[in-house]
Amino acid sequence: MANVEVWTALERFDRPFLTAFSDQDPVTQGGDRWFRERVPGAKGQPYTTIENGGHFLQEDQGLTVAALINSFTAS
Repeated sequence: MANVEVWTALERFDRPFLTAFSDQDPVTQGGDRWFRERVPGAKGQPYTTIENGGHFLQEDQGLTVAALINSFTAS
């Protein structure tokens, strides 16, 4: 039920939305497509696949994630 509520909110989220996924995460593999298709704010935004990161991308590639977030918020 909580997932349904979250997706309902995300499907109305029209502000810029950053999507960045790992190239080596078997759990969320392909999940980027759902966000880019269903979240209005993700449409037309740059998408990034971060290399050499696993499921815990912020731990595996923390500096890369931070730089990506900084760049996104600055634009």
